[in-house]
Amino acid sequence: MIDKHTKELEYLLNNFWCLKDQNPSLYWEIKNNLDYYKDFVQTKLGSVLIVNDRLIKLEKIPTIPKAYMGINAFGQPLEYVLLFLILLFLEDKPKSKQFILSNLIDFIDNTARGLELDHLPDWNIYQHRKCLVNVMHHLEDMGIIKVVDEIYNFSEDKQAEGLYESTGISNYYIRRFQNNILNYETIEDYLNDEYTKYTDKDIKRMKIYRNLLYSLVIYPEELTEFEWDYLRKFRGTISNELSKYTDGELEITKNMALLLFPMEGRQSYDFPNSKAICDIILLINNYLLELVDKGELQLNQQEIIVISEEYFKRIIKEVRNESGLYFSKYYKDLSFTSFYQDIVECMQEYDFLKINDLEVKIYPMVSKLIGYIPQDPLQQLDLFGGNYE
Repeated sequence: MIDKHTKELEYLLNNFWCLKDQNPSLYWEIKNNLDYYKDFVQTKLGSVLIVNDRLIKLEKIPTIPKAYMGINAFGQPLEYVLLFLILLFLEDKPKSKQFILSNLIDFIDNTARGLELDHLPDWNIYQHRKCLVNVMHHLEDMGIIKVVDEIYNFSEDKQAEGLYESTGISNYYIRRFQNNILNYETIEDYLNDEYTKYTDKDIKRMKIYRNLLYSLVIYPEELTEFEWDYLRKFRGTISNELSKYTDGELEITKNMALLLFPMEGRQSYDFPNSKAICDIILLINNYLLELVDKGELQLNQQEIIVISEEYFKRIIKEVRNESGLYFSKYYKDLSFTSFYQDIVECMQEYDFLKINDLEVKIYPMVSKLIGYIPQDPLQQLDLFGGNYE
């Protein structure tokens, strides 16, 4: 039976933060037992643990940025721009301070122009108004704002008004930086910011643990030779440490490393999730393995399949032709071009493959997650009943 305190740490790993107002009992459980895992968080992960009278937050800064680490509800760069502008607006708004939507929009317009941003909102465009609505919903879901009175939908009418309330925690949404970020020019500058106070030995150890806990899978090509050798050489020690503080099981092969969690302990961004396209990809993964077993696809020394994109398109067509009966109406009606694009984007996002110069590299993670068509077609139709947004 997994230790209760481990479940508390897994909550911090799987969630952005724990808010006292939303979940007071869990907040106090985590706070009262911080000593159990504080040393692991600080020495092994090197991560910041924020604890105050409003929230507890584990800063989960990855070593290798991945697409699935973004905000799932966002699909446009403008949404991220609006998010940061709204956080600027909320910066001096204390708890319970109310504001109206039109004042927020005026602030966004003036600040965006003043900063000469590349992405400027145009409220005459429906998609831009919808982006703002999506961001406001995200901030509400995160507990950063409350909706007091939303008269009608801004996405439908740019004259719409609304009354909102700050909860006073917006300043904790963005991570704290050790240095002046105005001097940063690359992603690596931001990633390495918090390592400035550690030795090289500490940094290497922290990156190994972060890779395992903050990523779905890691491949040798993503690590330095030292990091991969360290991971393999000390796999027993690392496994024991992780099993003490999480419910994950470490698996290391010669070509990948990952931490496998039971369903209830999975990360919120894990694959598969509630999106129906995940079910289709599970079938594609299974089909790819069948082709390997038949000798129609070959593995290289790194157990990676390398094929042309044209061949990969034929494979996707075959899966759709064979299993399309079980897809939802959404995917049945989708053109093949759009269907293929959705599949590729999702498979690349979750590290199943990469496409470069019309060449497809299919990674070993495919073999870990596969799906089958049950004999009962009604069961499968229900399986493919996920979220298509």
